[in-house]
Amino acid sequence: MSIEPLRKRKISGEFYTRRPLIIEYIEMSLTWSFEELMDSAAIRDRRHSQYVPSEVLMFYLRQTKSDNADGRFIRLYDILRDRVEAACPRASRQVGDKIHEDARLAEIRDATVDHVTEMMFTDRQNYDEQLDIYEVVFDKAVRSAHITKLRKVNRRENASEDVEDAVTGEVRAVVEAALERYKKGDLTAEDDLDYRIHVRRAINALPTDEREVIDLMLADIPIETNKDRERSMTELLGCVEKTVRNRRDRAFAKIRQALALEVDNGK
Repeated sequence: MSIEPLRKRKISGEFYTRRPLIIEYIEMSLTWSFEELMDSAAIRDRRHSQYVPSEVLMFYLRQTKSDNADGRFIRLYDILRDRVEAACPRASRQVGDKIHEDARLAEIRDATVDHVTEMMFTDRQNYDEQLDIYEVVFDKAVRSAHITKLRKVNRRENASEDVEDAVTGEVRAVVEAALERYKKGDLTAEDDLDYRIHVRRAINALPTDEREVIDLMLADIPIETNKDRERSMTELLGCVEKTVRNRRDRAFAKIRQALALEVDNGK
């Protein structure tokens, strides 16, 4: 079994590549029998010395189409489906002796799981480049998919946020105006060109951690919230408020610069 390169390209034009640690693990596991692989794949504790990274399991899942081993596919699929669900924010919490599940969060979780697992089945019929990222950074890819589903659900809600910014007023005003127009669905063709294409290009060029903050802002997710059962960026991204604000500020400055370049270049 060979380790074929991934086919999806980044915005820069470069191909996605598996991390060296993942390649090393795949090369080592190629000497195992399938049952040995499954025994290790059943280990859920990431600290265990024999824990198999999800990126490795995704590689093996995609290989099953070459030998028509349907039984192998289903066994790997079951484990990966559980890991997709585990990578999503929890929809249930225990209060006293009772466990309460947030139906809205459960819906988002289920939609995320369905989206990723659908790609697994699609990939068996025809190579799906969108699945490549799950061989690179599995948990982050799941989180990105979850945020996309969350944005759709939260688009209807009007969360508000009062902030004091480290970014200059001019930068913040320009970027927020562009983002606000980007969010509108009734733009003219000219607006669509000037804002949706250019702003999305600027957002996509951001580092992942900064891009996630902007995407959550577009979904009207607050950095912090005191509202019961309302999700916040700090919770979804797993970092403190200051970190989120720093990422947002860096993103604003880069978007402002990118928009200025678009104008200067006459694009």
